[in-house]
Amino acid sequence: MRVFTTVFAATLLIFTSSCGFSHDDRPDTENEAAMQSTSLTVTEAARAVAGYVSMVADKPVDPDPAQAALHGCRTNAGMMPDGPPWRVFRKAVIDNPAPELVAAALTRIDTLLGQGFKPVPWTRPEPEPPNNKAYEDSRGYVVSVKTETTAAGVFRLNVSATSPCAEED
Repeated sequence: MRVFTTVFAATLLIFTSSCGFSHDDRPDTENEAAMQSTSLTVTEAARAVAGYVSMVADKPVDPDPAQAALHGCRTNAGMMPDGPPWRVFRKAVIDNPAPELVAAALTRIDTLLGQGFKPVPWTRPEPEPPNNKAYEDSRGYVVSVKTETTAAGVFRLNVSATSPCAEED
């Protein structure tokens, strides 16, 4: 009787849940943006994001795609990011920056407003930190600056940039 009850409950749960057995149960539009063909390549995206990080952090950043992190634009059957296509990510971290360096980075990121970037709205319930800015352009590039104090007490400046989805070269 216990086995029958367990099987019945499991079957009922499967058929009444909002999740299906496989990724084929997802709506067709879920990965639509990732499946659209793009002319942007990983190399071009790596150069662009390295340029944005270099400009805002005011330090050289290697544009080599091998130095960039790639984040998949699709979701695989295990619900993990997968590619291609890829979002290309670069980051510069400066520990214990002088206040002038933080102010300069915040000023430099504001120059992106003149290049078609718009502020990314803060959506969290807590107030936005004063040294935190993120901008996105119509192509899908996102550039951000933020400061934080780590658990070890290190004050840190983070400058990062992410590309829209890009195809392999």
